[in-house]
Amino acid sequence: MNKIIRFNDSEKLFRCPICKRKLKMVGNSLLCSNKHCFDISKLGYVNFALNQKQSKHYSRTSFESRRDILEKGYYSHILTEITHILSKLENITTILDVGCGEGYYSRKIKELFQADIVAFDISKDAISLASKRDGSKSIKWFVGDLENMPIRDHSVDCILDIFTPANYLEFNRVLTDSGYIVKVIPGNKHLMEFRNIAKEHLKNQEYSNENVINLFKKQYSVIYQKRVSESYEMPLEDIKIFADMTPLLFHVDKTEIDFKKLKTLTIDAEIFVGSL
Repeated sequence: MNKIIRFNDSEKLFRCPICKRKLKMVGNSLLCSNKHCFDISKLGYVNFALNQKQSKHYSRTSFESRRDILEKGYYSHILTEITHILSKLENITTILDVGCGEGYYSRKIKELFQADIVAFDISKDAISLASKRDGSKSIKWFVGDLENMPIRDHSVDCILDIFTPANYLEFNRVLTDSGYIVKVIPGNKHLMEFRNIAKEHLKNQEYSNENVINLFKKQYSVIYQKRVSESYEMPLEDIKIFADMTPLLFHVDKTEIDFKKLKTLTIDAEIFVGSL
């Protein structure tokens, strides 16, 4: 029972992805007035994805590895900056974490803030892991599509867009007029050690985030930005997990790369806060 209580106030936030009418919790399901029904799973999440295909690059095993890497603290400098930002923003009662993966940031933020957190990913495996690890049993997890978010208009105070694609049309629809978006993108030196060691196998040997930043600045007034970067010493086992995680090497034959040469990896990010 305690796993479904989190959806008690669903009508304030959720709308049907099929007909756009508001969803209410009825029994163990979310139901709209047109009788479209979305069950709350035993793990405490809802699957709103309509016939979505899963990416071959993301599996339950890959999300478990990602969870372990995140829990080891390699992204803690990014989490620290995000929580600092959230502590300074006023009137944040509802946070939407888009493309949340296995839920690391949402879970950590929930430990520090009283805000109502809603988090989703297109991967059912990711959301299953996220919900299972949610000790608070209060985050509203769901499987959903960035192109058709089952979120009511102007119901979200803050969107977290952390290393994931954006859909600004949908973001602007669900944000309140005084809402914010916190966007985290790879810095130009992110995983530069991989670029150096695999440069002969890469189509683009240099990375630039300029286009992503310019598009963001066209959409929002940037009220804050900061670069956060750390280089971490790590064992070969973790370096290989990073190699499997990063889209940079998705199309590279990793058996041809001598990862034993690497002792450190740089986690470099630029963080922007935008308002409408």
